[in-house]
Amino acid sequence: MSDTISAEPVTGLAYESVVPVEKPLQSDLTVMPELLEVDLLVRAAQARAEFHVDGSGMTVAVLDTGLRTTHVDFAGRVRASRNFTADNNGSPTDAGDGQGHGTNVAGIICAGGVHTGMAPRANIVPVKVLGNSGGGSFAAIRDALLWVLANRAALGISAVCMSLGASDNNISDADFAGDGIGDAIRKLTDVGVACCVAAGNDYFGHNSGQGMSYPAIFRQTISVGAVYDADEGAFSYGSGATALSTAPDRITPFSQRLHSSVGGDCATDIFAPGAPTTSSGIRNDSGESIQHGTSQATPVVAGIVLLVQQFHLRVTGTLPSVAEVRRWLLAGAVPIVDGDDENDNVVHTGQTFSRISAFGALTACAKDVARSALVEAGIDRSPM
Repeated sequence: MSDTISAEPVTGLAYESVVPVEKPLQSDLTVMPELLEVDLLVRAAQARAEFHVDGSGMTVAVLDTGLRTTHVDFAGRVRASRNFTADNNGSPTDAGDGQGHGTNVAGIICAGGVHTGMAPRANIVPVKVLGNSGGGSFAAIRDALLWVLANRAALGISAVCMSLGASDNNISDADFAGDGIGDAIRKLTDVGVACCVAAGNDYFGHNSGQGMSYPAIFRQTISVGAVYDADEGAFSYGSGATALSTAPDRITPFSQRLHSSVGGDCATDIFAPGAPTTSSGIRNDSGESIQHGTSQATPVVAGIVLLVQQFHLRVTGTLPSVAEVRRWLLAGAVPIVDGDDENDNVVHTGQTFSRISAFGALTACAKDVARSALVEAGIDRSPM
């Protein structure tokens, strides 16, 4: 893992505008159980208890619509705020969230008050790149990533969450050579910052064609698709995707997906529960919200990444590389088959993908750490 950063950033971009993210459903009261179901499916509570991790000392940068920083779920853990939009009078340090998507996403990662996220003691840096309309520019996202790159050491940022995209469908990053966002993601990856990015919500809209949205398609990202976490009944989405029934580990009909047999190194890395997910809300300082999407699956992965990084840092004294983190996520994942039990209106690939397990990822990390310690100690582990 290198800490060298080239001086001149790449500025060109493939797209101008981000497709607006949808507003979560907001509630004044804390009544919904779905975050608990997410936690149970990925075995997060078990992982936190058995590996003594909770995100303490780690920091995530959330590039989204901002954050209700006064919410009790984030009390005392907002390290800094940055605004790259014209909202909030254009104040560069006011990342207030008037839309709700960013607060929902952040809560899934690290809520630690009335809700409990994946890494409930982690610090957060809200970076407002999407306006209160839900839309934004990729130029703002590029500039935000470069800001994270420049400030990561001072703020302790080791993960980035981007639940956003262009709603296009790609099977390779080959067409995006020289792209400014791709360049920034590569530089962040090189210095150990894991960039978790939503695969996209337009599988139905792209006629069930395999692929992922920009910027998830960059091979350096940890790209995330969505599954259901429980039997929640039937759902119909604005995109036209319909789930006639749901159950744990069924891939959602909206989730874009790209198998390695088609996408190679650009394939979808991992799936996570993302429909529906309850989290922190913006109506008041203890409110909640609920939403469906790869936008909700991505922060599940970002939170688990923080837990893995915390464990590795505690036991080895070093932050793991992004390649190591990806390897542990996959080694500890649960295999899921696209089309074995899905009940929806899209065509399935018939391929096996990986669904994240917090307990599995930490177990894989711990085994690698133990193995490395034996090798360094010069202990011969070959049979007699």
